[in-house]
Amino acid sequence: MGPAIHPPYAGQRGLALLTALLLMLAVLLTSIAAARSAISGARAAGHERDRMLALQAAMAALADAERDIEGGQDPASARAAALAGAAPAAFAAGCRGATPYDGLCEHAPDPGAIFAALADDEGPAIPLGAFTGALLPSGEGALPARAPRYLIERMPAAPDTLLYRVSALGFGSMAGTQVALQAYYRKLLAAAPPAGSGAPGNAPPPGLGPEPGQGEPAGPEAPGPAPTDLPGTPGGPGLRVGWREIGNWHQAVAAGREGR
Repeated sequence: MGPAIHPPYAGQRGLALLTALLLMLAVLLTSIAAARSAISGARAAGHERDRMLALQAAMAALADAERDIEGGQDPASARAAALAGAAPAAFAAGCRGATPYDGLCEHAPDPGAIFAALADDEGPAIPLGAFTGALLPSGEGALPARAPRYLIERMPAAPDTLLYRVSALGFGSMAGTQVALQAYYRKLLAAAPPAGSGAPGNAPPPGLGPEPGQGEPAGPEAPGPAPTDLPGTPGGPGLRVGWREIGNWHQAVAAGREGR
Protein backbone atom coordinates (compact mmCIF):
# COMPACT_ATOMS: atom_id res chain seq x y z
CA MET A 1 0.00 0.00 0.00
CA GLY A 2 1.46 3.32 -1.05
CA PRO A 3 1.88 6.41 1.13
CA ALA A 4 -1.15 8.62 1.86
CA ILE A 5 -1.42 11.67 -0.29
CA HIS A 6 -2.48 14.92 1.50
CA PRO A 7 -3.76 17.98 -0.34
CA PRO A 8 -1.17 20.79 -0.49
CA TYR A 9 -3.48 23.17 1.44
CA ALA A 10 -4.44 20.79 4.26
CA GLY A 11 -1.80 22.21 6.71
CA GLN A 12 -2.97 25.82 6.18
CA ARG A 13 -6.43 25.33 7.70
CA GLY A 14 -5.15 25.66 11.31
CA LEU A 15 -3.13 28.78 10.44
CA ALA A 16 -6.17 30.50 8.90
CA LEU A 17 -8.21 29.75 12.03
CA LEU A 18 -5.50 31.20 14.29
CA THR A 19 -5.26 34.33 12.13
CA ALA A 20 -9.04 34.82 12.29
CA LEU A 21 -9.02 34.42 16.07
CA LEU A 22 -6.22 37.00 16.43
CA LEU A 23 -8.12 39.47 14.24
CA MET A 24 -11.29 38.97 16.27
CA LEU A 25 -9.32 39.55 19.50
CA ALA A 26 -7.85 42.79 18.09
CA VAL A 27 -11.31 44.01 17.08
CA LEU A 28 -12.67 43.10 20.53
CA LEU A 29 -9.88 44.96 22.35
CA THR A 30 -10.35 48.01 20.12
CA SER A 31 -14.09 47.99 20.81
CA ILE A 32 -13.49 47.76 24.57
CA ALA A 33 -11.06 50.68 24.46
CA ALA A 34 -13.52 52.77 22.43
CA ALA A 35 -16.35 51.95 24.85
CA ARG A 36 -14.20 52.91 27.85
CA SER A 37 -13.23 56.17 26.17
CA ALA A 38 -16.88 56.96 25.40
CA ILE A 39 -17.92 56.20 28.99
CA SER A 40 -15.12 58.36 30.38
CA GLY A 41 -16.10 61.19 28.04
CA ALA A 42 -19.73 60.93 29.07
CA ARG A 43 -18.76 61.02 32.74
CA ALA A 44 -16.51 64.03 32.21
CA ALA A 45 -19.27 65.83 30.32
CA GLY A 46 -21.74 65.01 33.10
CA HIS A 47 -19.40 66.33 35.79
CA GLU A 48 -18.76 69.51 33.80
CA ARG A 49 -22.48 70.03 33.24
CA ASP A 50 -23.07 69.57 36.96
CA ARG A 51 -20.27 72.01 37.79
CA MET A 52 -21.77 74.61 35.46
CA LEU A 53 -25.14 74.10 37.16
CA ALA A 54 -23.50 74.77 40.55
CA LEU A 55 -21.72 77.82 39.11
CA GLN A 56 -24.96 79.31 37.81
CA ALA A 57 -26.63 78.64 41.17
CA ALA A 58 -23.81 80.45 42.96
CA MET A 59 -24.14 83.39 40.55
CA ALA A 60 -27.86 83.50 41.35
CA ALA A 61 -26.98 83.63 45.06
CA LEU A 62 -24.61 86.57 44.43
CA ALA A 63 -27.37 88.47 42.65
CA ASP A 64 -29.82 87.64 45.44
CA ALA A 65 -27.39 88.96 48.07
CA GLU A 66 -27.09 92.22 46.12
CA ARG A 67 -30.88 92.57 46.12
CA ASP A 68 -30.78 91.92 49.86
CA ILE A 69 -28.23 94.74 50.28
CA GLU A 70 -30.50 97.08 48.29
CA GLY A 71 -33.42 96.52 50.64
CA GLY A 72 -34.74 93.11 49.65
CA GLN A 73 -38.44 92.43 49.92
CA ASP A 74 -38.94 94.99 52.72
CA PRO A 75 -36.89 98.19 52.20
CA ALA A 76 -38.36 99.61 55.44
CA SER A 77 -37.08 96.76 57.63
CA ALA A 78 -34.36 97.00 60.26
CA ARG A 79 -32.17 94.70 58.16
CA ALA A 80 -32.47 96.98 55.12
CA ALA A 81 -31.61 100.01 57.26
CA ALA A 82 -28.55 98.24 58.68
CA LEU A 83 -27.31 97.30 55.21
CA ALA A 84 -28.00 100.79 53.86
CA GLY A 85 -25.70 102.29 56.49
CA ALA A 86 -23.37 99.37 57.25
CA ALA A 87 -24.30 99.69 60.94
CA PRO A 88 -21.44 97.92 62.81
CA ALA A 89 -23.77 96.48 65.46
CA ALA A 90 -25.62 94.42 62.81
CA PHE A 91 -22.48 92.58 61.65
CA ALA A 92 -21.40 89.91 64.12
CA ALA A 93 -18.16 87.96 64.42
CA GLY A 94 -18.54 84.55 62.84
CA CYS A 95 -21.73 85.72 61.10
CA ARG A 96 -23.73 84.65 64.16
CA GLY A 97 -25.89 87.75 64.53
CA ALA A 98 -29.43 87.58 65.84
CA THR A 99 -32.54 87.89 63.71
CA PRO A 100 -33.06 89.91 61.50
CA TYR A 101 -29.31 90.25 60.92
CA ASP A 102 -28.79 86.62 59.87
CA GLY A 103 -25.82 86.05 57.60
CA LEU A 104 -24.28 89.49 58.19
CA CYS A 105 -20.61 89.12 59.09
CA GLU A 106 -17.98 91.29 60.65
CA HIS A 107 -14.86 91.43 58.50
CA ALA A 108 -12.78 88.30 59.10
CA PRO A 109 -9.04 88.66 58.38
CA ASP A 110 -8.89 84.88 57.91
CA PRO A 111 -11.15 83.97 54.96
CA GLY A 112 -11.19 80.35 56.12
CA ALA A 113 -13.64 81.28 58.86
CA ILE A 114 -16.09 82.59 56.24
CA PHE A 115 -15.60 79.47 54.10
CA ALA A 116 -16.32 77.18 57.04
CA ALA A 117 -19.45 79.14 57.99
CA LEU A 118 -20.67 79.11 54.38
CA ALA A 119 -20.16 75.35 54.01
CA ASP A 120 -21.89 74.47 57.29
CA ASP A 121 -25.35 73.08 56.48
CA GLU A 122 -26.54 74.18 59.93
CA GLY A 123 -24.63 77.44 59.81
CA PRO A 124 -25.58 81.09 59.38
CA ALA A 125 -25.61 81.26 55.55
CA ILE A 126 -28.79 82.67 53.97
CA PRO A 127 -30.69 80.51 51.43
CA LEU A 128 -31.57 82.26 48.18
CA GLY A 129 -34.84 84.16 48.47
CA ALA A 130 -34.98 84.30 52.28
CA PHE A 131 -35.07 88.13 52.27
CA THR A 132 -35.97 88.85 48.65
CA GLY A 133 -38.72 86.38 47.83
CA ALA A 134 -36.77 85.01 44.85
CA LEU A 135 -37.38 81.38 43.88
CA LEU A 136 -35.02 78.80 42.40
CA PRO A 137 -36.34 75.24 41.85
CA SER A 138 -34.14 72.58 43.41
CA GLY A 139 -34.07 69.01 44.62
CA GLU A 140 -35.00 66.76 41.68
CA GLY A 141 -33.60 65.52 38.39
CA ALA A 142 -31.28 67.99 36.68
CA LEU A 143 -32.05 70.74 39.21
CA PRO A 144 -29.61 71.77 41.96
CA ALA A 145 -29.67 69.38 44.89
CA ARG A 146 -30.38 72.27 47.28
CA ALA A 147 -30.82 76.03 47.20
CA PRO A 148 -27.66 78.13 46.99
CA ARG A 149 -26.74 80.34 49.94
CA TYR A 150 -24.66 83.39 50.80
CA LEU A 151 -23.01 85.48 53.50
CA ILE A 152 -22.49 89.27 53.48
CA GLU A 153 -19.29 90.56 55.03
CA ARG A 154 -18.79 94.22 55.98
CA MET A 155 -15.41 95.42 54.69
CA PRO A 156 -13.31 98.47 55.67
CA ALA A 157 -14.04 101.37 53.30
CA ALA A 158 -13.79 105.15 52.89
CA PRO A 159 -16.27 107.28 54.89
CA ASP A 160 -18.46 107.96 51.84
CA THR A 161 -18.44 104.34 50.63
CA LEU A 162 -20.02 101.08 51.70
CA LEU A 163 -18.10 97.97 50.69
CA TYR A 164 -19.41 94.45 51.15
CA ARG A 165 -17.86 91.10 50.28
CA VAL A 166 -20.43 88.48 49.36
CA SER A 167 -19.54 84.78 49.57
CA ALA A 168 -21.93 82.43 47.75
CA LEU A 169 -22.13 78.64 47.48
CA GLY A 170 -23.99 76.82 44.69
CA PHE A 171 -24.77 73.12 44.33
CA GLY A 172 -25.10 70.82 41.35
CA SER A 173 -27.61 68.01 40.96
CA MET A 174 -25.18 65.90 43.01
CA ALA A 175 -24.69 67.27 46.52
CA GLY A 176 -20.94 66.77 46.27
CA THR A 177 -20.69 69.17 43.34
CA GLN A 178 -20.17 72.63 44.83
CA VAL A 179 -18.91 75.95 43.49
CA ALA A 180 -18.09 78.87 45.77
CA LEU A 181 -17.79 82.48 44.57
CA GLN A 182 -16.81 85.75 46.19
CA ALA A 183 -17.67 89.22 44.92
CA TYR A 184 -17.30 92.80 46.14
CA TYR A 185 -20.29 95.13 46.11
CA ARG A 186 -19.73 98.88 46.52
CA LYS A 187 -22.25 101.62 47.25
CA LEU A 188 -21.53 105.36 47.28
CA LEU A 189 -23.36 107.32 49.93
CA ALA A 190 -25.34 110.39 48.93
CA ALA A 191 -23.39 113.62 49.32
CA ALA A 192 -24.66 116.01 51.99
CA PRO A 193 -26.35 119.11 50.47
CA PRO A 194 -24.36 122.37 50.74
CA ALA A 195 -25.22 124.59 53.68
CA GLY A 196 -28.14 126.87 52.90
CA SER A 197 -29.03 125.23 49.62
CA GLY A 198 -32.70 124.71 49.12
CA ALA A 199 -33.63 126.84 52.14
CA PRO A 200 -36.85 128.80 51.63
CA GLY A 201 -35.18 132.04 52.84
CA ASN A 202 -32.80 132.06 49.87
CA ALA A 203 -35.53 132.53 47.27
CA PRO A 204 -36.35 136.16 46.32
CA PRO A 205 -39.71 137.39 47.63
CA PRO A 206 -42.53 137.41 45.10
CA GLY A 207 -42.54 140.59 43.01
CA LEU A 208 -38.85 141.41 43.56
CA GLY A 209 -37.45 139.24 40.84
CA PRO A 210 -36.80 140.50 37.32
CA GLU A 211 -39.91 140.99 35.26
CA PRO A 212 -40.27 139.02 32.05
CA GLY A 213 -38.43 140.77 29.25
CA GLN A 214 -36.36 142.92 31.62
CA GLY A 215 -32.90 142.57 33.08
CA GLU A 216 -30.04 140.59 31.60
CA PRO A 217 -30.78 138.09 28.87
CA ALA A 218 -31.17 134.57 30.12
CA GLY A 219 -28.04 132.46 29.77
CA PRO A 220 -27.76 128.69 29.36
CA GLU A 221 -29.57 126.73 32.01
CA ALA A 222 -27.42 125.32 34.78
CA PRO A 223 -27.15 121.53 34.74
CA GLY A 224 -29.57 119.83 37.05
CA PRO A 225 -28.53 117.46 39.82
CA ALA A 226 -27.05 114.14 38.80
CA PRO A 227 -29.56 111.28 38.81
CA THR A 228 -29.39 109.11 41.90
CA ASP A 229 -31.06 106.01 40.49
CA LEU A 230 -28.10 104.87 38.37
CA PRO A 231 -25.86 102.09 39.69
CA GLY A 232 -22.60 103.40 41.06
CA THR A 233 -23.79 106.99 41.58
CA PRO A 234 -23.82 108.63 45.04
CA GLY A 235 -27.05 107.64 46.73
CA GLY A 236 -27.93 105.16 43.99
CA PRO A 237 -27.72 101.37 43.82
CA GLY A 238 -24.35 99.75 44.25
CA LEU A 239 -22.16 97.97 41.73
CA ARG A 240 -20.41 94.62 41.69
CA VAL A 241 -16.75 95.50 41.28
CA GLY A 242 -15.31 92.04 40.83
CA TRP A 243 -15.85 88.35 41.50
CA ARG A 244 -13.81 85.16 41.61
CA GLU A 245 -14.29 81.45 42.03
CA ILE A 246 -12.70 79.97 45.13
CA GLY A 247 -10.35 77.25 43.96
CA ASN A 248 -9.88 73.96 45.82
CA TRP A 249 -13.10 74.66 47.69
CA HIS A 250 -13.23 71.49 49.79
CA GLN A 251 -9.61 71.89 50.89
CA ALA A 252 -10.25 75.56 51.76
CA VAL A 253 -13.22 74.55 53.92
CA ALA A 254 -11.17 71.86 55.70
CA ALA A 255 -8.40 74.38 56.41
CA GLY A 256 -10.95 76.88 57.71
CA ARG A 257 -12.46 74.34 60.08
CA GLU A 258 -9.03 73.41 61.42
CA GLY A 259 -8.29 77.10 62.06
CA ARG A 260 -11.39 77.64 64.19
